[in-house]
This record gives sequence, structure tokens and C-alpha cells, in this order.
Amino acid sequence: MSKLAVILGLLGVTTVYANNGIPEHYFTDNQGIDAAQAGSPMWHMASGSCLPSAAEDGQGHQTNGVDPGSGDCAVGAYLGHGCPGDSTWRGSNNVWYHDAPGEPFYDIPTYFTTRKCGDRDWRIYYGVYFKKDVGHKSDWEWAVMKWTPDGPGGSWVRNSVVLQVDKTWGGGNYGDIPNTFDRSGDQFQDGNRNRDHPKFYFGKHHHAVHWDMSGNFKSTCPGLGTDDFRSNDFQFWAHSDLRHINFIGSDWNYGQATNPHAVDLCDGHGKI
Repeated sequence: MSKLAVILGLLGVTTVYANNGIPEHYFTDNQGIDAAQAGSPMWHMASGSCLPSAAEDGQGHQTNGVDPGSGDCAVGAYLGHGCPGDSTWRGSNNVWYHDAPGEPFYDIPTYFTTRKCGDRDWRIYYGVYFKKDVGHKSDWEWAVMKWTPDGPGGSWVRNSVVLQVDKTWGGGNYGDIPNTFDRSGDQFQDGNRNRDHPKFYFGKHHHAVHWDMSGNFKSTCPGLGTDDFRSNDFQFWAHSDLRHINFIGSDWNYGQATNPHAVDLCDGHGKI
């Protein structure tokens, strides 16, 4: 043990390591909630958009989506029509999104599940529901995080992610995510890589998931989610309300959006 480690131990200081490993039983005990918490992302949204909702009411009933109407995403006020909360720009970034009028839960849920793919690959699905996007009623957006047993003592660490984007997929190595954090103390910092929790950004119009922000198409509609405007005007941390996808009926129909039960976690889409 180094002299520095001894001094820190005597002072009662806990050393924080980047991309901290977890034991394998975290993925199986209690439906995998401990693993889901360990990698839970921070979600960010742009003002003027349809903000997320709970996908169910806690009593086994599916949330009704909202017809997108004309789909004219150049009209900023219409994007949030029928969606919860007030998505008006508040004059500062990182506004916490919670306690939205009409929502059944104080914190907007992130729905999760875990699955093992081969001997060296655990994956966690994180999904968020929207009542609409500019093209269709009901919308599911998600990220899948891959874990491998490459940490200290064979513990499982974050390896890579797949991000849901219209007609394609984003993502890549976990260490390439531009903004990550460990705890609430560094939650509002940017530029820290390879910490425990990633920051992801929903596009304003299509809600596609990215790991970076974009200043394009703020007031006009992009053709694809890959080009969508995204910022950190609003945020919520998945850790605040993680609900297993078993709260979602496997037979619930979301139209053009994919029911979480139908997402193939073991398909890396060329990203992981």
C-alpha cells in the first residue's frame, strides 16, 4: 500500500475510482436493480419539446399516447402539446425535471432489464417513454449498456453502449462518452470521462438518444434523429426511479415505437 493510501485511510478519506466494478450477482438479485443503479444514466432534454412520461400508472394500466397532429416541428409551442410539464426555457441549464402535472410518480421512471449475452457480456436496457414525437403517437427511446468482467478481482465494469437513433444506432466504447459522473458532487460537471454514470441527450423533435449536444435544428425540423437539436435545459437521473420492464405489458401496442420487451439486448448493432 502506498504512503498516500495510508494517509487517506487514516484521514477517513474514501478514494473514488473511475468506472467502478460490481459483482456479477448485482445483475441477477432483485431483478438486477443494483446493477441498473450502478450504471444509471442522467437524461437531458431540450426546452420546447415533449418531455418524458411514465409508461404506466403503477396499477397495471398503459399510458395513452398523444396524436402528434400536423407534425410541424417548426412550431415550438406545439411540440409539448399534450405532454406533461412545462418545457419553457428557464434561463439556465440543468433544470431538474420532476413532479410533472398529471404524472403518477414524482420522478419520471426509467424502465430497465438485464440480460447475459455469452460468458463475458452482461447488458442493461434503460428505456424512457414519451407520449409522442413529431412523427407518431407514443415513443420509446433507450440505451443499452454492456458490462464485461475486466475490473479488479474480476468485477464487472462498463464496456460500451448502444444508443437508439432513428433508422440507425449510435454509441461505442464507454470511455469515449464525453460527459460522465460518479455522484451528486460531480453531477453538474462536464468533460469527465469513464466515471460511473453517463450523460445522455434526447433530441428535441425525434427524441433520439446521443451522448453529446448539438446546436443544429433548434427551431426547424431535421430529417433524421441523427441531426436533431439537443441540449441540457432539463434533466433527470434514472437512479431516482428505476422500474423493471415487467411493469410494462409485453402485449402493449405502441404503434411505431418498440415495446421494451421486444428489444434484443444481445444485438449490438455493430456498436458493441
